[in-house]
Amino acid sequence: MLMSETMSPQPLESGDAMHQLYETMAGTIEQTTRWDIERLQLAMQAFKCPMPEAIHHFAPGMYCREFTLPALHIVVGKIHKHAHFMTALKGKAIVYTEHGEDLVESGYITISQPGAKRVVLAIEDTTFVTIHANPSNTQDLAQIEYEHIEPESEEYMEAEKKLVEMLKLKGVRQ
Repeated sequence: MLMSETMSPQPLESGDAMHQLYETMAGTIEQTTRWDIERLQLAMQAFKCPMPEAIHHFAPGMYCREFTLPALHIVVGKIHKHAHFMTALKGKAIVYTEHGEDLVESGYITISQPGAKRVVLAIEDTTFVTIHANPSNTQDLAQIEYEHIEPESEEYMEAEKKLVEMLKLKGVRQ
């Protein structure tokens, strides 16, 4: 999973994206939508927390990405163009998509389907590994991202522009 932002838990205000996620986790909202996930991603933009450092592995025709998400951190993943393997080497996390949620624990392995937008909440420090096809054998991470990641939706990009302008007006640096 290639990611966009992480953050530590923040106080929740009714109606905001973090509160929406909390309500989903508490079971008071039946289903998370793609827009809910994008709203959360936008809300996280203001925090600009550092991403966990990924470790990159390469083998002929394959690219493997390993990263550890600290306990109680949230990440919103990018949308992948292709199916790939995802496994949890250690820890425990909840993965939310517009199709439901999964409890991911050490030893979990799945085929991550293309087109999904995910929110991951680490319950414990959790190490994930994703394995992607890399037929060009490139080790250029920008090229790999271009080949594997979908651009954000037009609605999200428009909302992000508005957020950036609002933060500039409030004097918040991006």
